[in-house]
Amino acid sequence: MKRQTIDSRDLSEIVIGSVVLAFPIAVTEEVWNLSEELSLLRTVLLLLASLVFIAFFVKTSYHHDYSFSSLKQVLARVFTVYGVTLIVVSAVLFLIGKLPLLTDPLVTFKRVVIVSFAASFAATVVDSIGD
Repeated sequence: MKRQTIDSRDLSEIVIGSVVLAFPIAVTEEVWNLSEELSLLRTVLLLLASLVFIAFFVKTSYHHDYSFSSLKQVLARVFTVYGVTLIVVSAVLFLIGKLPLLTDPLVTFKRVVIVSFAASFAATVVDSIGD
């Protein structure tokens, strides 16, 4: 039966999955430009879409093979995946010098959300395959 708790193995799978897509997306000029042009409303909608898609994937993939006993467990996994992905994406953007946290926090927020959109899906898939 599938482990329903989140442990260090899950966290490492989430980090690996996030990095798989975070790096190639974060280094594209299109993402840098989009983060400057995208409205805050569309950025928030992108963030919400990420959470919904992750929740749907977690619920459907774990529901077929294993059973989460509560909505609380599903939400815990969704927010863990997205939270870790945000940290990984921020670290990648920082390492390549594209995280203007102090000079332009709004662009930083948008850039992290845009890259996290795809990276969080990769993290979710790797997490689900790893178990």
